Amino acid sequence: MENRRCKTCCFSGYRIEKMPFPADDSSAVQALEDALDHAVREAAAWGYTRFLSGMSTGFDLWAAEAVLRARESLPVQLLCAVPYDQQADHYPPDWKNRFNRCLLAADQVYALSRRYYTGCFAARNRFMVSASSLLICYFDGQPGGTEQTLRMAERDGLATINLANRLIF
Repeated sequence: MENRRCKTCCFSGYRIEKMPFPADDSSAVQALEDALDHAVREAAAWGYTRFLSGMSTGFDLWAAEAVLRARESLPVQLLCAVPYDQQADHYPPDWKNRFNRCLLAADQVYALSRRYYTGCFAARNRFMVSASSLLICYFDGQPGGTEQTLRMAERDGLATINLANRLIF
């Protein structure tokens, strides 16, 4: 995948329970979806054609759906990095359905492990960063996986679009 790195963008952001708004706040969700749509179009205008989602609830799946919307009019691909095979088994039904729709519509799926293990999400994040040259994220300072992914991206020299700097909830 290294030869495609310059055309690959990855996503990182909070799971639904860490987002700065409740999942049923339709105006906040719409604002984030609009910002993702704009960021994907912006990246595509810069020559990015491959978009890599980690497929967790919240930001990752909203980002995957943004790529699928963009794919209707732009030559972009959705790539899914699934940390382990049963990732969505405990998702609420709506999120599990979204996960499955995105996975089925994806241009490529990377299944990184058969089973869960401590560190599998960090390994997924490392995989995505090492395959990309741009990170689109939502990071407002909360510690956790998104912070670690952003730090990895900074160390690796990825350009970054942080939607937390563009949105106020």
